[in-house]
Amino acid sequence: MTRKIGPITGPGTSAEQFGVGGTDLGIPVKLPNGSTAFVFGDTFEQFTVGGPGWRSPVLLRSDVDLPRKVEFSSAAGGRYAKQLIDYQHSNPEFSTVLPCDGVTIGSRTLLWVMFTQGLGNERYCEIIESSDNGETWTRNGRRWSSAAFRGQRVMMTWDRGRDGWVYAISTGGLARNKNALLWRVRETDILDPAKWEAWCWIDNRWQWKVNPADHEPGDIFPGGARLGELCLRWVQGNWVLSYFDAAAYAIRVKVAASPTANWHTAPTYTVVKGQGLPWDTNVLSQLYGGYIVPGSKLDDPEGVHLIVSQWNTSTNWPYQASQWSTTIRSVAPKIDDPTPPASGTEWDPILAEILGTS
Repeated sequence: MTRKIGPITGPGTSAEQFGVGGTDLGIPVKLPNGSTAFVFGDTFEQFTVGGPGWRSPVLLRSDVDLPRKVEFSSAAGGRYAKQLIDYQHSNPEFSTVLPCDGVTIGSRTLLWVMFTQGLGNERYCEIIESSDNGETWTRNGRRWSSAAFRGQRVMMTWDRGRDGWVYAISTGGLARNKNALLWRVRETDILDPAKWEAWCWIDNRWQWKVNPADHEPGDIFPGGARLGELCLRWVQGNWVLSYFDAAAYAIRVKVAASPTANWHTAPTYTVVKGQGLPWDTNVLSQLYGGYIVPGSKLDDPEGVHLIVSQWNTSTNWPYQASQWSTTIRSVAPKIDDPTPPASGTEWDPILAEILGTS
């Protein structure tokens, strides 16, 4: 069963006190201190797209207490949520910087962002980094091509595998017309593109290949998939992927026992639809996004919580993020999530085999 919890941004919400009016995305990322960052895209002071205070990305923090609605207690920047990195919007090179996903490894939080010159015209991507719970961020000067791998390494989502690896799924940009690719990289090597391994179909079998310049990684969704925003999370020993299915105009969730499972046949749930009959309760017009909130639980009547965006492009309002909950069934033995191991370490090989990441 799907249930709308309510808007987490917009008039009367706790985001308003930090100068966050119209905004979207709201990507949840667990921070080193245990709180949760919610990273938003293009943000304005007024409840609309446009107007004063344009900045992106911005970050609000919350002590998430599911199944209650997310409430924000602080912002990067203090009383007024600041732009996380310094740049001028609508400059000759790009118009804005949009977040895709973040991951925390030890004391470091890393955020994959794309530099875009308008919708569907992504120039390149970067990984920016914070070591103070999202307050300040640094750039390392390395650009990741948005044209490489058939243009399918633009929007990225990732999570720690609890085995020393970060697993990631990528797709194209905001044209939302690409299939998905699977990657992995050692936690210690995440900033080095040459150390990333792609999931490739070689010699009639799937296998990992380092820096696959001579062999493109294979699509992991059925042919014809047109994907938008992605969110991959390790939830109680299961791999849960939420995504905007542009072809179906819906937010969907897949659940698998391991990152290398068959994503074609993985159980798939339609959580929120962009259109439908008036009496449907899980309809949100002009939707996108769809990000999993930490603390979500499987096999629970409303245990998996998602942040979904809405943008009315005719009136530029609503332009906000809302919280939804739904029931998702586990496919692998559930494991309570302890504190992940320190970067570069691994759990017992038997546990790694249970997790499907050995």
